Amino acid sequence: MRGAARGWLPVALAAVALGCRSETPASSSTLARAASPGPRVTMMALHANGGVPAGWRFMLPPGSVDRGRIAFTELGCGTCHAVGPEHPAGSGKGPDLAGMGSHHPPGYFAESILNPDAVLVSGEGYLGPDGRSIMPSYPDLTAAQLTDLVAYLQSLRTGEAPVPMPPPAAPPDDATVPAPAAQRATAFYAQRYTVQAGRLPDLETWFKSTGARRLLALNGMVSIETYVDAWAPSPALVTIFGFPSEEALDAFTKNPAVDAIGAEYDAFLEPHDHRPFRRPPLYRVPSLSAP
Repeated sequence: MRGAARGWLPVALAAVALGCRSETPASSSTLARAASPGPRVTMMALHANGGVPAGWRFMLPPGSVDRGRIAFTELGCGTCHAVGPEHPAGSGKGPDLAGMGSHHPPGYFAESILNPDAVLVSGEGYLGPDGRSIMPSYPDLTAAQLTDLVAYLQSLRTGEAPVPMPPPAAPPDDATVPAPAAQRATAFYAQRYTVQAGRLPDLETWFKSTGARRLLALNGMVSIETYVDAWAPSPALVTIFGFPSEEALDAFTKNPAVDAIGAEYDAFLEPHDHRPFRRPPLYRVPSLSAP
């Protein structure tokens, strides 16, 4: 697998699906469908928006972690990739995949498998003498195997320290954006997500009974605020975690306990991204509000 994330490849996935062999193993022959259908749009709206829905991003259908683990072995992935010290690689040529599920979204893993030269990561274990990725191609890989492999890679959420957090978003120009009101939190970690179909009551119960208490006990977190974003094509939730300083936020991202709680939280959610901020990403402006 390579490093920094980039665009996703729906066309490549379609090509894999169309190129499946008829003798696909039964254990990975079924391609699951997402539990929650996406937003409805008209063809006129698609054409007006450049051919895709507003806010569109390619989403893989769900896969099986267990089948993905089997495919990882059968396809020989363990020849180059270790998964922590308990599962060393045969050659050790590729990067260790332990903890990778905490670092990348599903589409990044799909692109890494289907088109490894799309992003070339500098460093040992990534590039060959020709300057291309050492990741081999898999022309006979089925769409079902791909989604199962991605599900397995997403499940690898422990075993190594988190990668460095991206730089916090720069504060907006004070000449064009009103400043936020003073508050206890001065650094923020936000996630925008949709809840899996039928899981919202379970998420609310988990958060009220144990999630909020355990999160607030981590490295000085002082607030958790969740908003509904109905502006998006499909309504989403935005949760903003507040910290008293950037140092406290950095300590939070490096705390091993965060992986365990994050995995519990993510079990209710569709794949999503996170981003740090130096000021609240969403706040009320009294000077432009009434009453």
